[in-house]
Amino acid sequence: MKILHTLHWIQFAGTEKVCVDLCNEMSNDHQLYLLSQENIRPYLNDKVELIDFNFDKNRYNPLFLYQTAQLLEKISPDIIHCHNTKELEVMKYAQVFLSKKIPIVGTRHNPILKKKFSYADLGVAVSPETLEYTNAKTNLLITNGVKYKNPTDLSFPPSFNMIAVGRLAKVKGFDVLIKALSKVDFDFKMRIIGEGELKKELEDLIQSLDLQNKVELVGFVKNVNDYLYSSDLQIISSLEEGLSLALIEGIFYGKAIIASDIANHKELLGERFVFDIEKSNNTEQLAQKLNEVHENYQEFVDLFSHVKARKEDFSIEKMAESYLEAYQTLI
Repeated sequence: MKILHTLHWIQFAGTEKVCVDLCNEMSNDHQLYLLSQENIRPYLNDKVELIDFNFDKNRYNPLFLYQTAQLLEKISPDIIHCHNTKELEVMKYAQVFLSKKIPIVGTRHNPILKKKFSYADLGVAVSPETLEYTNAKTNLLITNGVKYKNPTDLSFPPSFNMIAVGRLAKVKGFDVLIKALSKVDFDFKMRIIGEGELKKELEDLIQSLDLQNKVELVGFVKNVNDYLYSSDLQIISSLEEGLSLALIEGIFYGKAIIASDIANHKELLGERFVFDIEKSNNTEQLAQKLNEVHENYQEFVDLFSHVKARKEDFSIEKMAESYLEAYQTLI
C-alpha cells in the first residue's frame, strides 16, 4: 500500500510523536510518504520519504492548491492520512484538480469540534470522549500506541522523584501542579519535561513559590522513557486531553501515575488514581492526592501493576494494524 501522511509541524509534542511512530511502523511493510517540515527528519527512519511542505500557506489560494494537486498526482497514494484539520482542508481542496479522488483519513487528537473535519472520508478518534467530536462521514475509535524502547535508569539523587510530561501550555495545567506542590508535606524533586509558550510564566511561578530547588523545567528530551522509568510518580494535570501519549508512555515505563479526572483517565487507571482539577483548578485536592500517594506509595505501585499488565493494548504495532485495516475499507 502507498500511504501519505500529512503533519503541520509546530513543535515536537504528542501529535507529532504519534504521526512519526505510526509512519515508522507502517514503513516496515508499506511505502510511506510524509508531507511535513525538515525539522521532523531526525525522528524518521530511512524508509519514510519526507517531503518538505509548508502547511502555513493560504489553503484557499488556487495556485498553491494546484501545485499541491500536482504533488499528489506524482506520489499517487492509495490513502491520505491527515493529523490536523488545516491539512485535511488542503488535501480536500487540492483534489479539485485531480481526475481521481484519493480517500482521506483524519485523526481527531483532542476533544474539540472542527466543522471542516467532516471533509474526511473516515474520522479516527483516539479516545471515547474524542469520538464525540469526530464528525467525518464515518467515525471509529483507535487508541494511540507507543513504540517500546528498553529504558535506562538515570540514577536520580535520593528523593521522592516525580515527573510530568507535556507542552508548556495552559491546557496542561502545570501552573496548578506547581501551586499544589507548594502545599505538600513531604520532600520531593519534580521534573517537568517539555517546551512551550508558558516557560517564562512557569519559571516566575516556581521562583515566587520558592520551589527553584525542587521543581525543574527540564525542556525537551528524546529519552522520556528513561525519565519515566527512573521516577517514582508521574503526574498528568491536564485540563483537556484526547488520549494522552504521556499517559500511555507512563503505563509502559512508569511505577505509578495520578491524573486529572478528564477524558477516559478514570476508566484506564481506576478511581484511586484520578483527582478533580478541571472545573475549579483545585490545588488543594491535588496536594491532598500527592500526600496520599506518598504516604501509601507501595500500595499505589501494587495497584498500578494491574494497569501495566494491559500495556500491550497500547502498542504501536496494534495501533498501526488497526489503521491499516481502516484504510482498506476506503480503498
